[in-house]
Amino acid sequence: MSYEIRRQRGIATVYDPRTGETMHPGAGPWAEANGLYVQGAGLPALLGTCGAQAVVIFDVGLGAAANALAALACRQALARRVPAPRPLHIVSFERDLDGVRLALEQAAALAYPLGHEAALQALLEAGRWQGEGITWELRLGDFSALIDQEPQRADAIFFDPFSPQANPEMWTLPVLEALYRCRRLRTPTRLLTYSASYGTRAALLLAGFFVGEGPQPAHGGHSSMASTWFADLPAPLTPAWLRRWRRQAQPWPVGSDPRQRRAMRAALQEHSQWLQFGQGAPADEEGADAEPRAGRARPAARRGPRGRDSAPPGRRRRR
Repeated sequence: MSYEIRRQRGIATVYDPRTGETMHPGAGPWAEANGLYVQGAGLPALLGTCGAQAVVIFDVGLGAAANALAALACRQALARRVPAPRPLHIVSFERDLDGVRLALEQAAALAYPLGHEAALQALLEAGRWQGEGITWELRLGDFSALIDQEPQRADAIFFDPFSPQANPEMWTLPVLEALYRCRRLRTPTRLLTYSASYGTRAALLLAGFFVGEGPQPAHGGHSSMASTWFADLPAPLTPAWLRRWRRQAQPWPVGSDPRQRRAMRAALQEHSQWLQFGQGAPADEEGADAEPRAGRARPAARRGPRGRDSAPPGRRRRR
């Protein structure tokens, strides 16, 4: 097995010696899974709304299953307090199940898998587990191929692969565009990720999302929240972020073609996110944009009465 249990500040975490990265460092797996992903996605409110349609979560980077189990536990706890919460459908994407095996073998040390061993075992053996009001499915293999074939449409996306340094293929613009295509059309789809880098946020904007600050992790720092509706963001990026982006040494999405960067710069400049502040994007500072603009930017989104997009707008660890 490739993963190991390590303790940070007395909290058991999962370490990958191949990449040198730790899953959910700092606060530990359970605190981050709940604070950043479950609460950041507004999962209790989603499950508590009326309707029979399942809330669908894309769990991208299953790892040792902390994020998926936190969502599962949220639905189970809500069912004890609220009559008939909406069903929950978790779709977990992973290419290596050693993290799940470790969660089973070290359930007592990690603590959060306790009580969920049957679900984890079923996922390993059958790729699917069914509980009361909950369906959990595994998609095993290369994510870029799997997401293009995915039939489900997501209400929330837990985007938690290893870092761009260790897992660069997961952070590319085509991957994020594929996730955007799996959005809901009549309600917002929200994406949460621990990365707050300029390259990650630029890629999310270029993929079609609106982007803002995510919940502050328990150990400090920043995270990112993206949504298909601008009005869904509690703290959207402002035009000042775009000014700072222009001054960065490495502002581009991972793996982007340098020949496309002029067009990407133009698309970011004309992204409809900046129009929500009533002023458009800030003008380029003198000398800040040495590359002449070229290429065709994404069309600006037309804003509906509820703030949804009716046309596409344009270091640490881990998993």
